[in-house]
Amino acid sequence: APEQLPAQPASPCPLSDREMEILAGVAEGCSNKEIGQRCGISDQTVKNHLTTVLRKLSVGDRTEAVVIALRNRWLKLESIKLGSESPEAA
Repeated sequence: APEQLPAQPASPCPLSDREMEILAGVAEGCSNKEIGQRCGISDQTVKNHLTTVLRKLSVGDRTEAVVIALRNRWLKLESIKLGSESPEAA
């Protein structure tokens, strides 16, 4: 059986709480506008935060940023809500 990943993050997360909140929205497949509505900020402010996230993580796009956050266990798969909010989407 494969070894379990350690519960502790691999390295300290360089992102602020707000940046992590936005990255979680990205991981859930939300648009900048949806993330902005959820956080009570404009989609331009979401874009600004994402630019900072990409720079801090030295990545080129939002998908790479999510992958790095998952690999380092800053984001946990079980806490990401994918798809629509309704319980029975199918």
